[in-house]
Amino acid sequence: MPNYQVTITDGTGSVAMKAGTYRVSASAAPGYDLSSLSPTTFTATASAGSQAFTLSASGTLNMIFNETGAAGGTPVTEGTVVMTDSTGNTQYGTAVTIDSSGTAVFNNVPYGDGTEPFTLCFKQLTTDDNHNIHVGVVTVSMESQTNTVYVENTPIATQDFSLSDANYSGLSLTATLDFTENA
Repeated sequence: MPNYQVTITDGTGSVAMKAGTYRVSASAAPGYDLSSLSPTTFTATASAGSQAFTLSASGTLNMIFNETGAAGGTPVTEGTVVMTDSTGNTQYGTAVTIDSSGTAVFNNVPYGDGTEPFTLCFKQLTTDDNHNIHVGVVTVSMESQTNTVYVENTPIATQDFSLSDANYSGLSLTATLDFTENA
């Protein structure tokens, strides 16, 4: 029975194969656990077919959310963040919780071999009541199996308001203004 090698580019590849059952293994996938390939067999038939395979990445990214965006800043105490595309509009996987020390841990992320880092993007979805959410996409260059990045969440700022009578300037006014966040 012949052997085949299929180059996968941007998630897809194809080759003409003789009908039969084949053992499948993966190679040349930096940042991935090659033993995690699933399934490990494929049966080709006399007619066209297809098969989806999966590999699990083996990297870990620690994202630390705090007031400085550097080591030692006051941490955000809760929130969520998700992996996205570069626009922040397409989400990959489920959101990860930011813990009370400001850390969100992404396991099983891909990484490069140092000469070709793997670029990942993330978007913060929520933060605690004392901080502003990070605006935009956070781009991370995964150059090794473990990486730590810091993301700034500025403290909320005091907003000052005044209220006056619309018809009688200088008239003393007491009231309560209720603000509801738009979703």
